[in-house]
Amino acid sequence: MTVCFNNVAMKKNLTKGVIFSLISAISFSTLAILIKIGYDSKLDTLQMLLFRFFFATLLMGLFLGFTEPHILKPNTKLLLKAFFAGTILYPSQAFCFFRSIKYTSPNVVELILYLYPATVTILSHFVFREKINFYESLFITIILLGFLFIFHDAFEHKLKLLGIILATLAMIIYTFYLIFIQLLLKNENPITLSFYTIFFSFLSFSVISIHNLSLPSNLGQFTVEVLLGLIPTFFAIMFLFMAIDQIGSALVSVFSSIEPVFTILLAYLLLSISLNKFQFIGGMLIITGVTMTNIYHAGEGKQ
Repeated sequence: MTVCFNNVAMKKNLTKGVIFSLISAISFSTLAILIKIGYDSKLDTLQMLLFRFFFATLLMGLFLGFTEPHILKPNTKLLLKAFFAGTILYPSQAFCFFRSIKYTSPNVVELILYLYPATVTILSHFVFREKINFYESLFITIILLGFLFIFHDAFEHKLKLLGIILATLAMIIYTFYLIFIQLLLKNENPITLSFYTIFFSFLSFSVISIHNLSLPSNLGQFTVEVLLGLIPTFFAIMFLFMAIDQIGSALVSVFSSIEPVFTILLAYLLLSISLNKFQFIGGMLIITGVTMTNIYHAGEGKQ
């Protein structure tokens, strides 16, 4: 997906922008790890999703209320967009992503999600009539080749196919979510839209869980739920927008390419989960393709 380069933002602090970008990427990278820890501590999928969006809404609301209260004042059109994103697209993607980690490695799920630059580029060709040039065809091929290695490994080692299917479905829904945002974000404040999308996601999971709501039974479960709202949601989103404000969205996208690398590193350090040969090759191909994608779009934005 083509991203716009913010020339005004580039005049600000490059060092701050890079640091904020890295903090955001690392924060996002903890999501799969915290989900796996949550399952290991006997939390269920809906419980984690409900409390993730509850704490994220609470933290973002308090932060914005004290710092920039005008951002919390939406218009009717924005609320309708956020309602659609927060009741259909975002909850569906989040549910599939969370559930997939129950059946397969967080490393594999994260790598499959990072197929989205290829699928967004392909879908943009049909939605926005954007031509796919040779360079785009090259990184799409590299990313899809990495996906084939991941899929081969799933069959070779008899991993639960349901986990692979759910992760793939999460990636596909995320692709449509990004296209939706690209279509409807014009003339809207992205922070306001993000906040109300998360808010409506919280309401959605509240309704779904109303007859089967279970509270955390110990400190470990409560800690995981708070961290899900704090690190890969509140911190990740706010530092992302702070980074974009400093250096522009194109450069931020380049640094965001490290996210799956940190997920793999954290999985090894915290969960003792490592990549096997086929996962490593597939992962390297996907990360290479994603980095190429982001560098290409960053270069496009400078023109």
